[in-house]
Amino acid sequence: MSNPHYLPEVSIKVTIINFTVTLSGLEDQLLSDVVRLERPELEEKRNELVVAINHDKHQLKAIEDKILKMLYNAEGNVLDNEALVSALGASKRTAGEISERLAQAELTEQDILAARE
Repeated sequence: MSNPHYLPEVSIKVTIINFTVTLSGLEDQLLSDVVRLERPELEEKRNELVVAINHDKHQLKAIEDKILKMLYNAEGNVLDNEALVSALGASKRTAGEISERLAQAELTEQDILAARE
């Protein structure tokens, strides 16, 4: 059944997992296997790039959360709080560096995907 319908009583008691295989997902897996055999350095570079992109996105989220927490806990005039202002400046610089790395990583990933084809 491609799209099963279950009674609410059943849906409440179980977790339904969709194991449907898509053509694009299968194609990507097969291409990854072929590239791993023919050009292992290219596949390794792609894997490292995926990990680096994920790490940088996680770090950006942590910076955003830190800024929001500091702003929420700030009392009085926000501009008078020197620790908050310096933390915002440092966060801005770090976020800029991470954004540059993410942009470069996206370009590199596009080059790798073009080479995989």
